[in-house]
Amino acid sequence: MAMAIAFSAYGGPDVLHPIDIDPPLAEAGQVRVRVKAAGVNPVDVKLRRGDFAATMPIKFPCRLGNEYAGIIDQVGDGVAGFVTGDEVLGSATGQAYAEYVLVNAADVVRKPADMPWTVAGGLPAVGQTAYTALRQIAVQPGDTVLIHAAAGGVGTMAVQLARLWGATVIGTASEHNHDYLRSLGAIPVAYGDGLVASQSPTRPRDRNGASA
Repeated sequence: MAMAIAFSAYGGPDVLHPIDIDPPLAEAGQVRVRVKAAGVNPVDVKLRRGDFAATMPIKFPCRLGNEYAGIIDQVGDGVAGFVTGDEVLGSATGQAYAEYVLVNAADVVRKPADMPWTVAGGLPAVGQTAYTALRQIAVQPGDTVLIHAAAGGVGTMAVQLARLWGATVIGTASEHNHDYLRSLGAIPVAYGDGLVASQSPTRPRDRNGASA
């Protein structure tokens, strides 16, 4: 048997408990990953507390966890590019709080060798959110991008991606996070009166305003 974490009643973290499950087996196109770290996201907390009970009924026991990092220990037929022992990370809806996750190989990416497991396990959700948002506004080299809450999880990823793609980044954050934003290559701006007027996105590609 393998272990997973679930909850059988709504409540705080104390309602989480281990359950036994059959070890998943990798089928064609899939890999099985032994989980080293899993991220805790707001949706996990809200589901566990019962915030969605009226609109999203669930069946107990309910498992949680949508992102993970771990080591591939089983490879299904037809999988190319991954072998047993590869360190990877990715998304696994509702199954990441477990000893193993079973995912499509196409949804897995390699973990950077120098990235700690605890960082890798919490990377997929914020990374995907930041990437999708920046692609939606088609960030290009030379653009100026205004990112709110730039020192947060999604903001940190968005700053780094936008800089990687050649954009100038203006990031809003509390003053105690300004040095951190500078270390990422962003221009920090404090929250407060006049922020919207000074960085208005209504002046596209104006060197004094934001492109997006």
